[in-house]
Amino acid sequence: MSRPKVRLIYLLVTLGLVVLFAVFIAFRNNAALIAALEAAGAVAAAAFAAIAAMGAMRAAAESSAAARRSREAVARTMRPRVQPSIRQENGLVLGTVESGEGRPAIDVTVVWVMADRGAITEQTARLEDGLSVDLEVPEGANVWDQLSTVWIEYEDDGRTGQWRDTWQAEANGRFSLTHSELVD
Repeated sequence: MSRPKVRLIYLLVTLGLVVLFAVFIAFRNNAALIAALEAAGAVAAAAFAAIAAMGAMRAAAESSAAARRSREAVARTMRPRVQPSIRQENGLVLGTVESGEGRPAIDVTVVWVMADRGAITEQTARLEDGLSVDLEVPEGANVWDQLSTVWIEYEDDGRTGQWRDTWQAEANGRFSLTHSELVD
């Protein structure tokens, strides 16, 4: 609710209470009227309590949103820079994932999605120096024609945030980050 509407509600409830007390004082010898006015007072008190509860709920929602933004900011500063690459070694085509900037990633799952066959999945508890897997590319074949996507899920070393990154294999022999998500 907007501030002018809330102020109007407060003004109307206060005005109603003033009228209620004025009538209560003017007709203090009429028992039935006094009972009705007491009931109206109880209703007014309940209305004030409801308005106060709405304000408390709004404050709690704003506090929760601020806490979530703060947690996300901390998670973004703690995030390791995990990135895939391809290299050839001893006749094998290896898919490698490295964590840069001296920030290790933990609970890492890497899925190399091949265009013409099943995916290759590799996991490690801690990624500091790099993780390599044989992509099983036949000799003489172009890996960039066969590799579609690399999906990586990991957490930072302090478990502040869990990330899911999707990297697209480009025809120019590079990867581009197409989606990155901080998981709640």
